[in-house]
Amino acid sequence: MWAAPSSARPSSKEKYMNTPRTNGASAPLGNSLPPALSTAADLPSTWRDAELDFDSAAELIVRSHANDGAHEDRFVADLRLTAVAPYQGRFALVPLARDREPLPLRATGFSHLMTRLGAPAAFVRGLPGPVALAVINTLLLQHEDRSPAVLRLRGGEISAIVSEKYAALDPPEFLELLRRALSNAGVLHEARVRGIAVGMVDNMRIVLPNESVAVNPEDVSAIGIDVGSSSFGRASVALTPVVWRLVCSNGARRAERGAALSFRHSGDRARLRACVQDAVPSAIAHARGFLDQWGRAVNYMADNALEQIAALQLSVLEKQNVEAAVLREIGQRELPPRVPLFDLVNGITSGAKLSAPSRRLEIEALAGAILTRHVGGA
Repeated sequence: MWAAPSSARPSSKEKYMNTPRTNGASAPLGNSLPPALSTAADLPSTWRDAELDFDSAAELIVRSHANDGAHEDRFVADLRLTAVAPYQGRFALVPLARDREPLPLRATGFSHLMTRLGAPAAFVRGLPGPVALAVINTLLLQHEDRSPAVLRLRGGEISAIVSEKYAALDPPEFLELLRRALSNAGVLHEARVRGIAVGMVDNMRIVLPNESVAVNPEDVSAIGIDVGSSSFGRASVALTPVVWRLVCSNGARRAERGAALSFRHSGDRARLRACVQDAVPSAIAHARGFLDQWGRAVNYMADNALEQIAALQLSVLEKQNVEAAVLREIGQRELPPRVPLFDLVNGITSGAKLSAPSRRLEIEALAGAILTRHVGGA
């Protein structure tokens, strides 16, 4: 349904004959060390608040990935038959036979390679170029794992290095599958997409306005599900129940125990597709129970608000954002020992909006965990 348009980020046309053939070891050191090489940039992560039908939101996600460049999966029988060389100031993977063009490594692809070699990516990337190349290529030569790999290319750059067992479920196919599952559950036409994250991890926040309650006068909340996945080996397929508050667009996520609503990109693709299809009705049912908890939070007082926020292990800035948001919710200048649980959770989810998309989702799940811990058994 959502055919990817032609690439807006074409791969490099330069021939390998024109690329530097040295590993950098012959560069004169002089009085200073050679600069570090860089990695190509990953697909940027963005969050967009929305009010869209499912098909319009799906088109946005598919187009964002199509604009990242031509897609190709390239099988490599043994990574030891490759080397890492400098290419236009960046790390690039090249075959030892030098019969194909160099493939620049993006940040995630580089991290995947370092993980396979047992090396810390950030440390190696910060070394002077010749030193980093010597370390990487020595590790490649000594690497004992002969298992094949798949290079996930975007615009001629290595966006990820995954196992041969990786079960790809990229946006066009995944969203078509999700559309069918929502239709089978009878909620496709009422569903509204209220948030879209695109990047190394995609997420679609699907809200069902027909299943909403006024937990406070003129304060309506609805059930929904967050559906997330990654085309770059960064996350499993996950369906997470949410409650979504209309007045402020805050969302709290219910982190499910176990793997009932989370499925790895591994093994049989047909199995993965079936799991996703079956999980949608289950996620909606869990969201209904989560909304019941949300309603009970209005009249529940939470003790030790400061200690509960501190226990979330937020960064200094995240903690400041959350505390300020909770103060706005309760309308006070200082946090009292006891606050309404409803306001505490709302403050956490409001503060989460200021974080990067992936971190925002994590903090929203922490808020959901606080909610469930207090009133989940009520």
